[in-house]
Amino acid sequence: MDIAALAMSVKHNELIQNVSLTMTKKAMDFKQDNAKQIVEVINASHPILGKTIDIYV
Repeated sequence: MDIAALAMSVKHNELIQNVSLTMTKKAMDFKQDNAKQIVEVINASHPILGKTIDIYV
């Protein structure tokens, strides 16, 4: 294999690795944002929840 083909192959592999790493980071950021939103929804309290009791006799 000549030097030019080898260099192109190495650069191509580096590009594929960098794209893969970037996509993984974006996916992790997306999942982290989703998790934060879920925690915010869980922690948000309803203003009258637990303030009254309905009793029927």
